[in-house]
Amino acid sequence: MGTFTLSRFQRGALAQLVSEGHHTYQDMADALGVAKSTISYELDRVKPYDPELAQQDADHKRRACGRHSILTPSLTILITNHLRLTWSPEAIATAFNLSTASIYNWLKLGWLPFNLADLPNRNVRQRRANEHRGTFTSGTSIEQRPKSVNQRLAFGHWEVDTVLSSRGQSRACLVTFVERKTRLL
Repeated sequence: MGTFTLSRFQRGALAQLVSEGHHTYQDMADALGVAKSTISYELDRVKPYDPELAQQDADHKRRACGRHSILTPSLTILITNHLRLTWSPEAIATAFNLSTASIYNWLKLGWLPFNLADLPNRNVRQRRANEHRGTFTSGTSIEQRPKSVNQRLAFGHWEVDTVLSSRGQSRACLVTFVERKTRLL
């Protein structure tokens, strides 16, 4: 059917239909282009139905919905004081049963009066190590090899490749060598 929320205009039209008194919920829903359950919910919102009070209630509920931060003024002071005592966000999170990610997010958003660069670990957590396994600095790229190598006419042309293990399991890798003509592995 239609939408599940009513506009201010639709609430006024619904009030008119209610005042006429001889319409079913389905008739009113069809007239406004919404679901019958929307009409039922809307009429239960305020009794007797007043479109202005219903709009105020809907606006209040809209502002109150969504996720809310647990950061209170007292928690802000607590976290800031411990950061100034050179505690790391990880240590604070562990000590006070908070999320480390939340503390970093509050720092990035500026909700905590502490500079992210002043952290005792110099923000090591935010740096990511680059992956260097499996990169070769010598040899010729596949795109640059001669056409005679692609034709597989002569023995002695080798392809080298690496197979990396899953990052969390091991830092090892497997190197494969394949000869182009004989396909010796």
